[in-house]
Amino acid sequence: MIKVFAGDFNLKPGPFPHDYSPLGEYHFRLPEGSTGQWTASTLHFSWQGDSCWNVLEDDGKYVFEQSTIRETGLPMLVAGDEHWDDVVIEASFRPLGSEGYMGVAFRYQTSRHYYALRYGHNCLELISINDEECAVLAKQSSVLERDSYHDIKIVVTGSRLSAEVGGITLEAEDDSYRSGKVALFANGPVRFGKLDVFMTNESYEVWRTEQRLKESQLRSLKEAIPQTQLWRKFDTPGYGAGKSIRFGDLNGDGQLEILLAQNVRRMQGDNFCEISCLTAIDLEGRVLWQIGEPNPANALVTNDLPFQIHDIDGDGKPEIVLCGNFKIQVLEGETGKLKYEALTPMAPPHTGKRLKEDRFYRIVGDSIYFCDLTGSGQDRDILLKDRYNNLWAYTWDLQPLWHFSGNVGHYPMAYDIDGDGKDEILIGYALLNSDGTVRWQLDIGDHADGVFIGKLEEGEDPQIIIAASDEGMLWVSADGEIKKHHRAGHCQTVTAADLLHTEPGVEIATITFWGNPGIVLIYDWQGNLLLRNEIIAPWGSALSPVNWTGSGQDLILLSAHPELGGMIDGKGRRVVEFPSDGHPFLCCEPVDLTGDGRDEIVVWDENSIWIYTQSHRTVDSPSVPKRQPHYNMSNYRAQFSLY
Repeated sequence: MIKVFAGDFNLKPGPFPHDYSPLGEYHFRLPEGSTGQWTASTLHFSWQGDSCWNVLEDDGKYVFEQSTIRETGLPMLVAGDEHWDDVVIEASFRPLGSEGYMGVAFRYQTSRHYYALRYGHNCLELISINDEECAVLAKQSSVLERDSYHDIKIVVTGSRLSAEVGGITLEAEDDSYRSGKVALFANGPVRFGKLDVFMTNESYEVWRTEQRLKESQLRSLKEAIPQTQLWRKFDTPGYGAGKSIRFGDLNGDGQLEILLAQNVRRMQGDNFCEISCLTAIDLEGRVLWQIGEPNPANALVTNDLPFQIHDIDGDGKPEIVLCGNFKIQVLEGETGKLKYEALTPMAPPHTGKRLKEDRFYRIVGDSIYFCDLTGSGQDRDILLKDRYNNLWAYTWDLQPLWHFSGNVGHYPMAYDIDGDGKDEILIGYALLNSDGTVRWQLDIGDHADGVFIGKLEEGEDPQIIIAASDEGMLWVSADGEIKKHHRAGHCQTVTAADLLHTEPGVEIATITFWGNPGIVLIYDWQGNLLLRNEIIAPWGSALSPVNWTGSGQDLILLSAHPELGGMIDGKGRRVVEFPSDGHPFLCCEPVDLTGDGRDEIVVWDENSIWIYTQSHRTVDSPSVPKRQPHYNMSNYRAQFSLY
């Protein structure tokens, strides 16, 4: 037998590095400290406070202890190789309480798809986890004493699974998963003393041969695709921001400029943030103008901020439309000077179970969207929402049109679904007419994180696709009938793009976050699953489509981290990487800044902005996709790239 993995618990004693905050929804920030070979593959906002896992000394050696009782989510530490097939696992554990489950997962593909030996409620079980389903393959009652460690031996050969603990052997046959990593898990107190993985010589040689072949294939793919090359970089001293950035031609010079917003948190976390500073800069990093007092402490966000760049009054010059000091304000794009303003809406009385948003008598404002509600032929009407409950519509000159109250989710999307020259609005789980009346409304519990409405294929009906948080992914007809419902975890976003030329039409990508973060799912445009893959670093990815080569087939941007980020293709292969040159990787956004039709990648943190372009061209006349306009930018917007 060959040992292919020695579970290294010899980390710095103390809490395992962790971050259970929402920052990782669209920021890439590694938890501080060494994690060794292990990755915490699950997280939940209810865990904020104490770390799930601790490294402790026990009788002269280091052990992992899961030190909490978690009622929501299952703490997991994962390690190893996704292509491990036939293995022998030797581990040990010591239950420290009577609550929860604990055990070892194997052939782990994602934190929602794996086999496991688990112990809990005085029972040993072999189980198979597939999203919401738990199949018990074998079980035996057993009461394990808590003052010593118990050795575990798991043998996996083809479809045959066996596990032995304290003289009890469990056996089963199942072929749901043929390969995967290993993981420790528990939602009650337990200590794990070791975890080693072995292969027979024959299995090891098969695995290494397949590994070398995949590495060779990946090198060939990378050689055929342009890699990243630094184009510009500059500092943003004091006024830098997190994922609150906008692009627009502020001064009319024919090039995009950058607008950064800082914010102040108040009252209740990220629910009532106020923009505290706006800084406009050009692509050389020169400050064009600034409003407010910059403060590095106000850089990061875990929400949307209500500001956009758009020619709202039709004079041919862009304006800044924002909320501040309980007012909707329209500023000159070139100077930042006020043009006109109106008071934000009075906060409606609180009803229902969602966030109480009448703590201020006027709304602060959460996000802004432009569309055509009046049939002008231009997106000059304004949609303004609060955090979770209300949506208001205005004309370009800030005259109120209507108000809608409901489960509005994070960000709307508009489309003229009936061809009358006026946009309908998809907001949360409701489709509204241009006058704000309700066409239909679905009774879904959790809020919608991302919504898409529009045509994905010529000659086909408009599609409605909703990333419905804990409810997963929904495909809905134009008249409100749920066609497909995939309970795939807490789905964050909707990305529509041609990711696979081998498949007809465009593909739909999403990524999970709360509970089981970092699972990338790719569907065909009709909602059939094509790919499921868990990325190793589940932070900061909006799955933005990238027109990198101009071929008409997009890549997906994960993050700008040089080892854990990059761009993947429609088969989940990391085909473009970022160099280890000291660049920031907190945030990233694709946008065409050179004007050649292909995307550059803007990467930044609170202190600097770096811009990468392609190392070389592969096509002379790049295809240019149709996308959401820059004036409808949001951390939660659906993204599409249609050719």
